[in-house]
Amino acid sequence: MLKNIYLLTFCVLAFPFLTVAQAVFSEQAQSIGFDHEFKARALMGGGAAFFDYDNDGDEDLYVTSGLDKDELYRNNGNGTFTKVLADVGFSITQNYNTMGVTTGDIDNDGDRDIFIATWERFEGSEQPDARSLLFLNNGNGTFSEIGEQAGITHEAFAMGAVFLDYNKDGYLDVYVLNHIQEVIFTYDNSGAVDGLAHECYPNFLYLNNGNLTFTEVAAQLGVDNQGCTIAAIATDFDLDNDLDLYLANDFGAFIVPNNLYENNYPEDLFSNASEATGTGIEVFGMGIAGGDYDHDQDLDYYVTNIGRNILLENLNNIFVDRTTEAGVENATVPEEDNLNTTGWGTAFFDVNNDTWEDLYVANGRIPTLPAFATAISDPDKLFLNNGDKTFTDISDEAGVSDPSYVHGMAYSDYDEDGDLDIVTVVLNELGGYSKFYINETENDHHYLQLHLIGVETNRDAFGSRAWVYADGLVLVKEIYGGGASHASQHTSVLHFGLGDHTAVDSVRIEWTNGHVDLIENPEVDMRHTIVESVEVSTTEARKAELSIVAAPNPFTDHLELIAGRDWTGTALSVRLMSVEGRTVFHRELPFTGQTQLDLPDGLAKGMYLLELTTDEGAREVLKIIKK
Repeated sequence: MLKNIYLLTFCVLAFPFLTVAQAVFSEQAQSIGFDHEFKARALMGGGAAFFDYDNDGDEDLYVTSGLDKDELYRNNGNGTFTKVLADVGFSITQNYNTMGVTTGDIDNDGDRDIFIATWERFEGSEQPDARSLLFLNNGNGTFSEIGEQAGITHEAFAMGAVFLDYNKDGYLDVYVLNHIQEVIFTYDNSGAVDGLAHECYPNFLYLNNGNLTFTEVAAQLGVDNQGCTIAAIATDFDLDNDLDLYLANDFGAFIVPNNLYENNYPEDLFSNASEATGTGIEVFGMGIAGGDYDHDQDLDYYVTNIGRNILLENLNNIFVDRTTEAGVENATVPEEDNLNTTGWGTAFFDVNNDTWEDLYVANGRIPTLPAFATAISDPDKLFLNNGDKTFTDISDEAGVSDPSYVHGMAYSDYDEDGDLDIVTVVLNELGGYSKFYINETENDHHYLQLHLIGVETNRDAFGSRAWVYADGLVLVKEIYGGGASHASQHTSVLHFGLGDHTAVDSVRIEWTNGHVDLIENPEVDMRHTIVESVEVSTTEARKAELSIVAAPNPFTDHLELIAGRDWTGTALSVRLMSVEGRTVFHRELPFTGQTQLDLPDGLAKGMYLLELTTDEGAREVLKIIKK
């Protein structure tokens, strides 16, 4: 790949554009080295996450395995994967019933860490509910499970988790989605089951303290929902530049409907906006897709369900059910006497690069009350966006109508050929195995991909949004930190189909912390890496918020760190990173007010990011230049 660094800390990863005709996929899991099945208990769980665990520039794949050990697949960069067979730290997952996965850089050190939601821990014949698992990426291809020392100690039945920076301090917090604590049925006068009254675990919100520890704060922030949440999306539904939470709650008609929590930032509090916004729908909530399906520059949502799914169109922050008009009910299976579907993972994404967000639904049976009886053979669905607020079901023609017990679903352009591919996590019930669908659509459409790296914002840029402007066309997308598509996490690379547009006028990035970057005339049919721009003087030292001066700037072989006040007794973490976010130098040192840093020999000339973090969590990132 070719690399060029622009003045606005703007990198371009160029790769040949392959012509991409109607949406067609081929299932190639075995041939590309993806050999996975999910061993479930009670038909629960099953998630996948695309992320670059080894920082080699392509996206790898982590999948939970339920009662088996989870699996990590390394992307070989040639369209295939290699299963990582060595114990790189995940052997502990064999002792847990793993449900969902989400990844994020919890310490902003340039590599992705992994959060695993679990249901049970196996201790002999006992199956007690368990804490979730947190794997710290060691930066050398291995991981360390640090959950207990990090404060991830609460035991529950967790289905998934969401990484988000709800308080905009630059560190990723974790919202954990918890399910049933006690199964309770209700009965009619004849003694037959007629409803559900399960007790559900409260959801957890772990505040990132900035030092690899977390504090659970859900109750005091008002988000300790007890609706048996299965999926959630951290999204800025009202575009006020803070992250809200929309929850898909199971058994909604019996226990707690879906809830939308509005972030009251800068106050540490959320308000329940479900009734006011029309989002408090009563469903068996399983998964959520977020996207601008109608090109009106706001975010709409799709919720999967047992039976009829629901498409919510955003009309000035009031949400209206447009499911039937749009043709995306996915309600019953005609071939199975019109028994109900069971929808799980889902996504809005442009499968044919025509600018319009298409819709995928992963279907897989789970038994339920007789009144909601579900089909055994329940094929996945791909709905093609017609550009007029309607969709066409092309599942059979596209080759994705798998009738297995499918739960998790995630997408990525893992082979970097300019179109989006799909993985589905399939339960091994009835002999099912997980699927990998390669996008083989052929047409002359163009695309643009954006990989965002935060500096003052969390490094993964979760919660940031990008607008693409191209000759009157306006497209908007948001980066999600997992948890929305059932137990799974899509790629964090934003993919914009451009149709016949051969040029883009500009791209506007609104970072989570409020900073805005504008990139003019980016080249199309390429992946661009954009590093958050921060004001910096290259001719004189810049004083950080920590009152520390780094000089000289530009530098040659060393830097002086000089404090404007007494820092005696403070531990300081010093990290020098490339503009792509790769760590090239890291040192922990006691800091009393002044020290000299001797930097590694052979550093290439150019711009670097200098991150300074105290043991109290105060953090500043400076741009410096090697001359």
